[in-house]
Amino acid sequence: MKTLFGLILISGFAFSQTTEPSVMGDRAASRFLDQATWGPTPASIASLEQMGVADWLNAQYSAPLSDLPDQPILTSAGKSNNNLAPVQAAFFQNAVTGQDQLRQRVAFILSQIWVVSQVSVHPAYAFPSYWRIFRDNAFGNYRDIIKAVTLSPAMGTYLNMANNNKGNAAKGTAANENYARELMQLFTLGLTELNPDGTPVLDANKNPVPTYHQSVVTNMAKVLTGWTYPTAPGATAKTNNPAYYFGQMFAAEAEHDTSAKTIFNNVVVPAGQTAEQDLETLLDALMQQPTMAPFVGKQLIEHMVTSNPSAAYVERVAQVFSNTKGDMKSVIAAILTDPEARAGDDPSAPLNPTFGHLREPVLFLANLVRGLNGTVTATNSLNSYANELGEDLFNAPSVFSYFSPLNRTQGGLLGPEFQIYSTQTASDRANVISAALYGSLDKTTKLDLSPFIAWAGHVDNLLDYISDVFLHAAMSSNLSQAAADAANATATPTAKAQAALYIALTSSEYQVVQ
Repeated sequence: MKTLFGLILISGFAFSQTTEPSVMGDRAASRFLDQATWGPTPASIASLEQMGVADWLNAQYSAPLSDLPDQPILTSAGKSNNNLAPVQAAFFQNAVTGQDQLRQRVAFILSQIWVVSQVSVHPAYAFPSYWRIFRDNAFGNYRDIIKAVTLSPAMGTYLNMANNNKGNAAKGTAANENYARELMQLFTLGLTELNPDGTPVLDANKNPVPTYHQSVVTNMAKVLTGWTYPTAPGATAKTNNPAYYFGQMFAAEAEHDTSAKTIFNNVVVPAGQTAEQDLETLLDALMQQPTMAPFVGKQLIEHMVTSNPSAAYVERVAQVFSNTKGDMKSVIAAILTDPEARAGDDPSAPLNPTFGHLREPVLFLANLVRGLNGTVTATNSLNSYANELGEDLFNAPSVFSYFSPLNRTQGGLLGPEFQIYSTQTASDRANVISAALYGSLDKTTKLDLSPFIAWAGHVDNLLDYISDVFLHAAMSSNLSQAAADAANATATPTAKAQAALYIALTSSEYQVVQ
């Protein structure tokens, strides 16, 4: 399965990165796929080795789109349909079997940054449409993502962007500040101005410089006034429409604040503009704010490659973001082909204990099922396991998502996913693996251990195969010995495969992607 990796050249960026032609081995291919997809499989490893990274990326950019099925608005009893199970099941089916693996991974990451949750948005039909924003713009431009989410009726409900009327002094009302604040704090800029390498900008007293103050939040809220929900079929458009989640919000100019507003970086939004014009002015200002490139770039790196990227890695990606004005294809390619991401591809490379990230529950489940040759139907219940492990799809506990990008481990390293990792969820992960190997995950999900069983006649070969599929062809000698001992303590090929897989999959070497 070894072919020439070829020459990787990133052009059109602020930097170019070249590696000499070489044979792309199983380790390099498997590591890359663990960062870019829902998990490597023998077939996908072989395909990447044959194609090379550049051609693989181009194929992913044009791969057929996976979708989530639209849901009925009402139940058969005429009540609001709040059942997300079919949407969650379709998500896992796509993750395991969809051809657009990279697009799906990026879309999921974006949905974790731009959170909308069923905690506040109850109808199930709101979520396929919201998900498509990230699917459709995963390889587009970050400016388009900002605008599409801002005008999404789901976000309109979740953070009070819909029917956000201009203030009325006589009535003592003011524009709602919820979306304005989170747009800056969580989605684009963060709380602190950043240097291109992601380190905080400091003032003369060595204190971090904030990206905005309360007055900016107040004025941003005014900029974002005057948008209402789409008009439902058969209904009459109103200044404040009732919630309806198909389509895009539209401007109700009578409720838009047309005064001049000073926002971040002392940008002045001129008086007398329409709601659309104010939004475009805001979007232009965001894209020109230098903090956004390292703020967004670092989060993407954390989700795809490593929780603790070096400042140089962040700066290289931020430079691409800035130079391409937020082009997602360029940013994703820069993240995945960066020397720091690829440093561990060489089998002789020393282990970097600060590199990588914990497999979050959704990624863990999809990776497990893909690696075990799973067949997943539209009625699967895999999300029940994700929920048990702390990551209920489309139902994050707050706007801060399932875990914070700023969460640190006890040792001080950034470890976002460890925020939902506990003694209980660690035990739950082992139980999931046991169910997959010795029982079943649900009534319709079928796993096929036969490729592993076929190698069980010789335990060393079995361990090599497990290592290739799940551990980037880099199983440690200690883990190999433990898995061999477990396999050799059993009698049948099936039992040997099950025992070795259980030891490997419950190990920290598998749970932490390096």
